[in-house]
Amino acid sequence: LEINIDARTTDKMLKDIQKRMRDLRPVWRYAKQELQTAFRDNFLSGGSLVPGGWAPLDRGYAAWKSARYPGARKLVIDGTLFRSVSDLDDPAVNQIERTSARFGTNVEYAKFHEYGTKKMPARRIIFEPSGFRRDIMDKMGSYIVEGKLT
Repeated sequence: LEINIDARTTDKMLKDIQKRMRDLRPVWRYAKQELQTAFRDNFLSGGSLVPGGWAPLDRGYAAWKSARYPGARKLVIDGTLFRSVSDLDDPAVNQIERTSARFGTNVEYAKFHEYGTKKMPARRIIFEPSGFRRDIMDKMGSYIVEGKLT
């Protein structure tokens, strides 16, 4: 009995898998797009994407804001903070490396919205969307094995 196996195809496939494992930037770019969308949608929906949503405005502040800005939302959706989390382009905070990525905002007052203050409840703007971790793991597996983000 003689068996001949040409392992060149398998060898190339394994080398391609190893190469993709060392450079996950396509997966991180996908993750960035998903987070930008979630953060933007969270702003536009008044915090509906975070557990518990955003607390309503204090009655006094709500009355003041309503008188000066009729129909305004809890947080401004065309300001610096909104733009920073719906674009995630600030290289000082948002970094995509070969095997890791980091996303967030560098807007000075974001922490007050994120964590709240004595006079203002927290309104989370940076969060992990529901199903995000599973989605990224699936994309990573597809990318490493097949070279596609399916």
